[in-house]
Amino acid sequence: MHKAHYTANGDIILDSDDAATENQTEEIASEKPATAMATTRTSRTSGWTTVQDDVVDESREPLAMLEEETVSSIRQLSLSTKNVISRGSAESTLQLHATAAEAARELQALRESLASFPSRIHGALKAFWKSANTPMHMPRLMKSVKRHPTKLKLFLIDTIRFGGTFAGIFLVLFVAINYQSFLQIAKAELALTDDLKTQQELEQFVTGTPAVTGAATYGDDHTSGIDLLSSLPQVGPFEDRLIIPKLGENVPIVRPSMDALMKEDWKKFEDDIQTALRDGVVHYPGSARPGQPGNFFVTGHSSYYPWDDGKYKDVFARLKDLAPGDTYSVYYGGDRHTYRITGKKEVKPSDVSVLDQPTNKRIATLMTCTPLGTTLRRLIITAEEIDPTTGEALGVGERSAEEQVIPTARLESLPI
Repeated sequence: MHKAHYTANGDIILDSDDAATENQTEEIASEKPATAMATTRTSRTSGWTTVQDDVVDESREPLAMLEEETVSSIRQLSLSTKNVISRGSAESTLQLHATAAEAARELQALRESLASFPSRIHGALKAFWKSANTPMHMPRLMKSVKRHPTKLKLFLIDTIRFGGTFAGIFLVLFVAINYQSFLQIAKAELALTDDLKTQQELEQFVTGTPAVTGAATYGDDHTSGIDLLSSLPQVGPFEDRLIIPKLGENVPIVRPSMDALMKEDWKKFEDDIQTALRDGVVHYPGSARPGQPGNFFVTGHSSYYPWDDGKYKDVFARLKDLAPGDTYSVYYGGDRHTYRITGKKEVKPSDVSVLDQPTNKRIATLMTCTPLGTTLRRLIITAEEIDPTTGEALGVGERSAEEQVIPTARLESLPI
């Protein structure tokens, strides 16, 4: 049977009459303080009996246990990490010490090797010299020589013999390929032909003095000794020509097409230049014309392959003989232009500054390959345009004293 009592609010509380039950309840409550306890309440005014659960916080003990487990796990992880780090640090330290020891050993070995290098070199040279001076027993030479030749002596003899043979073969082939240019130089140096006469005639033609004697028909050979005064008209030849009296040269000036240059097709441009060089010297495309401000640039062969069918393979073979103060003339479009040499130099093939076009003066450039028979460098002869009568340099827009303006006949009406 249950007992009941009133609370201060007037609610009825039913209690158990069993002390053991109360003890069990107290024990359970003491063991599980967070367990919800059911309480029955009876209202005095309404007569209703209500049952209310008194909820007690039961999360304290599991949270404490979770915190303890988490802290324990963190401690174990920290200890494991420390152990791993300490083991890795120890291994890295050991590896670093091993690397340092190995580097020290290699450095010591290098020092010992460098220290012993002079002695090893000296020993090797000594052994080589001893071996080179070992007499060679050659039965065939025993009767002709008093002493047996050494290995070194035989080596030097064979080297000189082989080198001399190779150099001789190369020299013969080089001269054979460039024989035309060398022959022209030899003739000029030894005056074996009428080149002197040709030079005098060209000098007379350029300076305007009358010819001494004779007349001949002008031919294609630019080295033939002819009377150029009678072969060329006074107003100029029918084609553009370069006349260098000191070299005895009177050659055509060829103007290649500028199409490849404008398209920047350099392979085609080089082919056009080489093709034009077969017919004379080349007025470099893009350079100024005679009488204009700029650089009238002309290039020609000093030597070329003998099997090439060009007629002017050696036209500039003697270009190196020109010196500052020498003059030459150019007939261009029927007008004569005279140039006086101002400088001579050699440049690399990649030096394109020689093609520069100044706008405040009238200059000209002659170019060829040097040394003879090679393309290692370029010989550059620079000149300025002058008045052939006064010898004064001509400025931009100036005319020479010999230039005359021929008035046209007065017409009453234009021809149909």
